[in-house]
Amino acid sequence: MQSTVGARNPIGYALDGFAIYGALEPDGSPMNKLDSLNGHTYKKFGYHYHGTSSYPYINGGFKGVVSQKDGQVDPQASTHAFRPPQPPLRGATITSCQNLGNGHFILTYSLSGETTTIDYIATLATVTIQTTVGTAAPTQQVFQRVTR
Repeated sequence: MQSTVGARNPIGYALDGFAIYGALEPDGSPMNKLDSLNGHTYKKFGYHYHGTSSYPYINGGFKGVVSQKDGQVDPQASTHAFRPPQPPLRGATITSCQNLGNGHFILTYSLSGETTTIDYIATLATVTIQTTVGTAAPTQQVFQRVTR
């Protein structure tokens, strides 16, 4: 993400309002030592978090004040799902995942010796999913986001 937004720009903001930067400091210098929350105070930039390649990856808690209920941020951000949740595919092995750009992805996995390819395009309004199992003809589903 840092290469997309630029090293001097935040890659996001935590729910407590502090910026999250990539592997460099906001001035482009190497990242300094982080606390247990994956953040620190640095020069004029104040407290901020960093994304890292090791746990906790983004922020491991909140330095700022947020409301919590049962160990979760409250209220939780919400959205409306495109489709009902599906059960997990126990034993499946992802063999490839391609990002073709503009919300278009192709995911291939193997389960019980059979290969399945899921070719999907996601927009803010719809998700189109074409599924091919083994050598069978592909099936296509289109899901519209329901606004309430």
